[in-house]
Amino acid sequence: MKTGRPIEIRIELSDEPRQELRRLAREAIGRISERAHFVLLSDQGKSVPEIGALLGYSAQAVYPWLERYLQQGVAGLYDEPRSGRPPNEPRL
Repeated sequence: MKTGRPIEIRIELSDEPRQELRRLAREAIGRISERAHFVLLSDQGKSVPEIGALLGYSAQAVYPWLERYLQQGVAGLYDEPRSGRPPNEPRL
């Protein structure tokens, strides 16, 4: 029995999810935008190692985000809530 990550993940998008991800890639800030690019590049036929190389990540950093997208859709590209003190509210 094999364990670990699959050799390859390939995501094929229909028009509506592709447009939503393109918008997210343009408008979101930082990591969310990069994760949207991971999915879009997979849709273009890029392998996980190619995606990592193009965007400066290891393949091991890309796999979890593609898997989360497959399981949860766009919502899976956002960070989950973390424990700890909440951020300070801005003072006016």
